[in-house]
Amino acid sequence: MSGSAMPILEALIKSQGTLDDTVVLHINHCMDNSFYFNEQLLRAFHDVIFVATPYNGRSPGANPGYAVYHARRKGDAYLLQRGNSGLESIRCDFLQATRRLVSLALENELLRYAAEGKKILIIEDGGYHYSVINETAARFPILNAALLGAVEQTTAGTKKSCSQNGLLYPVLSVARSLYKVRVESYFVANRVVGELVRMMHGIGEFIDFHPVLLLGYGIIGRSAAFALKPRHMRIAVYDLDPEIEAAALSDGFDLWDGEFCTDMIVLGNTGTPSFTGQMLESFLAGKAKRIFLASSSSKQVEFEDIFQELKGCQKSCLPQAAAYRLANGKEIVLLAEGYPLNFYDKNADSLTFDMIDPVFSEILTLAFYLKENLEALEHRTYLLGSDEALGAYCDEAGLIKQWMEENGLSLDIDAFNVHPAEKKLRQIYFDGSDRK
Repeated sequence: MSGSAMPILEALIKSQGTLDDTVVLHINHCMDNSFYFNEQLLRAFHDVIFVATPYNGRSPGANPGYAVYHARRKGDAYLLQRGNSGLESIRCDFLQATRRLVSLALENELLRYAAEGKKILIIEDGGYHYSVINETAARFPILNAALLGAVEQTTAGTKKSCSQNGLLYPVLSVARSLYKVRVESYFVANRVVGELVRMMHGIGEFIDFHPVLLLGYGIIGRSAAFALKPRHMRIAVYDLDPEIEAAALSDGFDLWDGEFCTDMIVLGNTGTPSFTGQMLESFLAGKAKRIFLASSSSKQVEFEDIFQELKGCQKSCLPQAAAYRLANGKEIVLLAEGYPLNFYDKNADSLTFDMIDPVFSEILTLAFYLKENLEALEHRTYLLGSDEALGAYCDEAGLIKQWMEENGLSLDIDAFNVHPAEKKLRQIYFDGSDRK
């Protein structure tokens, strides 16, 4: 063991040296591991501009050594800040607040760097920047000329890149890397289940022996199923893809029959609106009196189809949850306001430094590849795990072996947490049919 917080990342930076002509726009969660990543990025690039997605109102701290754009929510408004200085207060939702933060970072910081001749690299978790970049580059052509490209961490952000009508730059994604598919998904699912236990306990409930409905049985959904299994829960699965449902059956889980016959926990894992209006109708017509809704994916997307319906209901605030009383007396308890459970608590990180080290190392490796091969890259999305050129540059299995050696771990990566439909899931289907 090296004693470094992220030894693989730090060794990678040491081997590459500093790219002093490049500034990084880093969009990620407001968490300690992101702050540490920023510190390491400062060693590798001229400067870092950090935009923190406002999931939990956490502060990045004083004088981090780089510009930080973040927001604090107050009621239905967000106070946007640069460091400790307030910029503006706007009434908007989470996504609008995040995009406005990106816009402010571009206008206040990155246009200046572009005018100085610096190149701009985007590193992101979530795909928030595309519309903002397009609008800003249309008004300021100097920005377009400065853009190198983007490296994306998530499935949602990767899908967003492929939905663009003509990318301005290449996008390289680690969303389906071997580490993320087999190892990080295991860690994330365990953190989600741990937060589910804690939040349910906070409102006087427990999860053991209860029925749970998993919406989506992809990379995260399957890992969540196995994390829940030791708690002796009755697990049912619903997925839009028959092949993925067949995988759930082969793993020994039941498929959901479409009815709410008893009170249950519903965990959304798809990265798309998974709890539909039709499901709400089924709950209203069924015997169950109460359901608990929780998310393992991004933003509030899992339950966005029913938010309008919930606005008209009587609302009771609970610790890190809200209970909505429907017209017929039934109740929906929304945990963490529908945000991902593992990102909601501002006092905790989703993953430890050593858990996230390989992911950040993959991101930085693809950033170096992007810089070295820019002229040969088309303006499209490239996927680590599918594109041969990226696989030749980034040794995924070797990186995992290095991670295990650094941390004194023993893991058979060839057999660990292999989804029965992994080959299909390591591709990303941009028509919305894939599962997170």
